[in-house]
Amino acid sequence: MASPPTPRRLAVLLLGVLCSAAAVAAARYAPVDNHLLACGAEAPAVLPDGRRFVPDSGCASTRLRSPAPTLSSAAPPGSPPPPSPLHASARVFSCRASYDLAVRRRGHHILRLHFYPFAPALSASRFHVGAGGLLLLHNFTASSPVVKEFILPVDSDIIVLTFVPDSASTAFINAIELVSAPEEIVGDIGTLVTSAGAAQIDGLSSQVFETLYRITVAGRKVTPFNDTLWRTWVNDADFLVGTDSTNYKVWSFSGRIAYPRGSRQMTREVAPDNVYSSARSVKPGANVTWGFPVPAGSRYLVRMHFCDIVSKALYELYFNIYVNGNLAVKNFDLSSTTGFLAYPYYIDFIVDVEGEGMLKLAIGGLKQSRSDEVSGILNALEIMRMNKTSGGMDGNFPIALDVEYGVSKGIGEFALSLLCGFIFAGLFVTLVMLVLRLRTELRNNGTAWSWKPMDSGEGKLAKAYQLVPSKADY
Repeated sequence: MASPPTPRRLAVLLLGVLCSAAAVAAARYAPVDNHLLACGAEAPAVLPDGRRFVPDSGCASTRLRSPAPTLSSAAPPGSPPPPSPLHASARVFSCRASYDLAVRRRGHHILRLHFYPFAPALSASRFHVGAGGLLLLHNFTASSPVVKEFILPVDSDIIVLTFVPDSASTAFINAIELVSAPEEIVGDIGTLVTSAGAAQIDGLSSQVFETLYRITVAGRKVTPFNDTLWRTWVNDADFLVGTDSTNYKVWSFSGRIAYPRGSRQMTREVAPDNVYSSARSVKPGANVTWGFPVPAGSRYLVRMHFCDIVSKALYELYFNIYVNGNLAVKNFDLSSTTGFLAYPYYIDFIVDVEGEGMLKLAIGGLKQSRSDEVSGILNALEIMRMNKTSGGMDGNFPIALDVEYGVSKGIGEFALSLLCGFIFAGLFVTLVMLVLRLRTELRNNGTAWSWKPMDSGEGKLAKAYQLVPSKADY
């Protein structure tokens, strides 16, 4: 029978637990910019993941601008409990308004907009939302809780988030997140897949992305509590199309996911361990296909995540990757790419979706694989819509995103200019008076301004202004 734990053993165990907790806390991503706003709230809202959203009316790094008063709205008494603490209140705009969010570090940022129409008036709202001069949402309405997430490059010290109500309507927002994104979250190079083949393109880092799907394949839902960037990953079962269950296997991995040491491309910020610890595999000679409804007439970034958690040795898997029915990668050998088992890896594909607005992704097993049961795998995937033009996600629309103040703005700017003028004039008069007083005192003491060369201390003459006695003193 095992001996009871001694105080010394308990102390060692407690120390180990504390060290492990400290290591996890240290590994948690800490964004330089971290705006968390509970709009219209009177008190902070704390989420289960520990994040604290502060009221938007008293945040030092944020300024709310509107030519007309904004309304702070709360869920009516007797209404069902909101899905989230962020849904208990909202900021309502009757005219164009904006938030000025201070940026301490330029680069890519993640913007999440939370909408929950807890009142019929909010459900009837129709409005537009822009950020940094780019129209993100056009003719937007919300009939149920929804989070709109965007990844956008920021090259200024302030990002302006603007809400523009449609004619005879209002706009509203429940909560805002703006956090700095790690550099590795957005690459610059991707593979454009068309019916003519696949080709490498660049320039992706200058685009704006709207997240539509974030999928963990064959795994449990991943909540913001288990993701260093507070993302949500949902299971893929509802998106499998035309796939016989005998063609695939479901895998779960309890070992350690090994990230390349010193790599700037693959870190836990790209995707958490949870999504790499599960996978769906395909048999040799079979296909597994997923289908995702998306708005037609747009270009998409598809990020497919791979991590070999099923092989017993390297070089056992060989498979094809298809994007919208087109061959994207032929004879993909994950081992040659990573060189290790349980090493995560992803590929960014670019695809244009037309017609019915359905984006299909598939992996096809090859008979050259060493196993009769497993030929290829997929662990996770993300689908993001790219901006159509430099003016908006859906194209260019005549929506003015600049907030106008009218007469009040002109009066404010005039008053500020007048105040600055008075301050400058006062400083100038003070300086003149000091100079006149100094000249008077010098004359009374028999000293005058003069110039002469002086020794610089190195045997050379250096020109300098100094006070010297006048001839009257001799």
